[in-house]
Amino acid sequence: MASYLSAFVLAAPMVLAAPYVAAAHPAQEQMQQNIDTVLKIARNTSLSEPQRVKQIQQYADRYLDYERISALAVGAPWRNFSAQQKTDFIQAFKEMVVSMYSHSALVGAADAKVKLLPKMTENGNKFDVFSELQTKSGKKYEVAYQLYRVGSAYKIYNFRLDGTSLVTVYRNQFNELIKQKGIDGTIAVVKAKGLKKQ
Repeated sequence: MASYLSAFVLAAPMVLAAPYVAAAHPAQEQMQQNIDTVLKIARNTSLSEPQRVKQIQQYADRYLDYERISALAVGAPWRNFSAQQKTDFIQAFKEMVVSMYSHSALVGAADAKVKLLPKMTENGNKFDVFSELQTKSGKKYEVAYQLYRVGSAYKIYNFRLDGTSLVTVYRNQFNELIKQKGIDGTIAVVKAKGLKKQ
């Protein structure tokens, strides 16, 4: 699961090497563009690791909807967060995940392979774009990137690895934390990067 959450940090399809696939849909074309752009950054040895992480994060910020990811990861209790608590949680969650998984994600760029698959699903304004991820050991996973359209761009709001959802992985932890520590206590744990790796 750690490799999956590394994908969340740096948007897996953007970090790992992928051959070009003739894309039939703009959502697939965007994912291919993401792959090419971030792969170039990840393999730029003239930059230090912190510089590469920063550049990749800045690029990913354009395509990852952290607010929606956070809301889905928290689930029903999200409606009880104040506007300030939501802002604080989103920032803390983003910083925690980047801190926990950025190194392993960059290392994975050299070893793993991912290819876009021709299949995709469409439901109104929501789209699932699929890829196949192969680790250095040869194990393969299917990764689904869930997106929605905003103008001409597509924002990522969830990942699924072999059917396991990113937001579901974290929701169990957040729900338990909120019961034990309340909303402010949960935000404090996230700010302190106190959640365990999955």
